[in-house]
Amino acid sequence: MKNLSYILATMILTITGCQPKKLDEKLATVLILEKNHYPTIVDHDIFCGDPAHAYTIFKSGLVEKGFVKVLQTKKISDTTAFVSFTPAARPYLLPTPAADKKHKIQRVKVADEEFGAIAAIRIMSSGNKAIVEYSTIRKKNVFAAAIKNGLKDTLFHKVYFIRTDDGWQLLDKKSEIDFLSY
Repeated sequence: MKNLSYILATMILTITGCQPKKLDEKLATVLILEKNHYPTIVDHDIFCGDPAHAYTIFKSGLVEKGFVKVLQTKKISDTTAFVSFTPAARPYLLPTPAADKKHKIQRVKVADEEFGAIAAIRIMSSGNKAIVEYSTIRKKNVFAAAIKNGLKDTLFHKVYFIRTDDGWQLLDKKSEIDFLSY
């Protein structure tokens, strides 16, 4: 029994001793990918029953490319949507909740967001907290034209890490003030 406590103590010291003391790019990348599950799908809601939204879709060039059809006129009693999708658009259509379908809203895939690179790692003076800045890259598809104000190609993110007994962990905190008081 006495030997068991020595073995346990040795194992605990070995495990905690193997935890990286410093957060490096490789570990930060692994933890960010694990937490955020990159690549992710960037989606957009198309309001098929809204004439103003139909005009935006019409101006986006998706009609000429054969992905959507837009009704330019319809009678007041007509309940069909202004925007309908052709079979060519099927790979970009995403599952849409029933409540949204009831209101003639269709969710479409506009881009894939992939992890880019670590831009900076700032470790606090305590050595137990770190702020990591990284970029993601959006690979747009044809439906990105449906977004009125456009879609940025590169996004920059800031995440917060804290070192615990289990090693470095990514925090869910969004504010730097909350992070510093943690």
